[in-house]
Amino acid sequence: MKVISIIERPEIIKKILRHLGLWEKKARPPPKTGDSKTVIDASGSQQPSCEDHLYCDPEYPIEAYAS
Repeated sequence: MKVISIIERPEIIKKILRHLGLWEKKARPPPKTGDSKTVIDASGSQQPSCEDHLYCDPEYPIEAYAS
């Protein structure tokens, strides 16, 4: 595919999109959630299971890191 032209004027872009019915973008519905009994198994995750790998600033109190 080759670009042969670029439309830069906003009023022309708006006119084209309105003609195609694409200007008034409708809100997308929220994603469907699965069963409320869904369980996520992180056993195959590559994320470390402990927080010892995180950097803690020695001048910042450790209590600030607690969540």
